[in-house]
Amino acid sequence: MRRLPAILVATLALAAAMPGAVRAQDSGPPTAQAPLTAQEVAAIQQACETVSIQYARYLDAKDWQNLPGVFAPDGVWEVLSNRMEGRDAIRDYWKARTADWAPTHGRVHQIVNQVIEVIDRDHARGSSYAIVYFFDTAENANSALAPSLIALNHDEFVRTQEGWKLKSRRVERVANVGQ
Repeated sequence: MRRLPAILVATLALAAAMPGAVRAQDSGPPTAQAPLTAQEVAAIQQACETVSIQYARYLDAKDWQNLPGVFAPDGVWEVLSNRMEGRDAIRDYWKARTADWAPTHGRVHQIVNQVIEVIDRDHARGSSYAIVYFFDTAENANSALAPSLIALNHDEFVRTQEGWKLKSRRVERVANVGQ
């Protein structure tokens, strides 16, 4: 039994003499995550592109109930000199904006030239153009269809517990066309 305390004392003395070695095991800096693989980058890009397409489809359907869901809970939408922060503000804005549209008021947002830059596993940024067509959905109302507006979307995406969402989208009007 006398030998055990001697070994214990020697171990403690050695540990005290080399505090850096003991600390390195106990409280070193967090290890960095491995770089993203090409497959992970592609999956993130696809998820962000899907969010952007969902956004356009909800706009086109005048769907003020589901549009906010493509944004993070604290997401920001800047469009037509309006800035909405949070899903409730986005919902209220889109509901009010579409309330007085005629039942036959149609629109299609065509998202093109979309580029997504993956920053890390939880963040990405991107840009895309939206070519917007306005039309009347009544039968035989349109003899020809041309774009009405071209806009540039500036996006920040974030991974949430619900999946990838828009952290912010700023819509910049590029040109009014076809009118």
